Amino acid sequence: MTILGDVFKELLKMFVADLRLTLAVLGGVVLVAILMDRGVLGPIGGGLALAAGCVLVLGEAVLREARRRK
Repeated sequence: MTILGDVFKELLKMFVADLRLTLAVLGGVVLVAILMDRGVLGPIGGGLALAAGCVLVLGEAVLREARRRK
């Protein structure tokens, strides 16, 4: 049972380590879900929007970290 607790703690630390990244990805998922629910995006458009949003958020996080380490 301690292994499950350790895994859960590590996952929690991983998601809380960069709160801005976590919130941006969650915000993107919520936005795409709302757009799909209202019929603005279809399944393929939703998938493409999720992929593009995650790539953009990840790129911003990498650039921010690179600037911080300079």
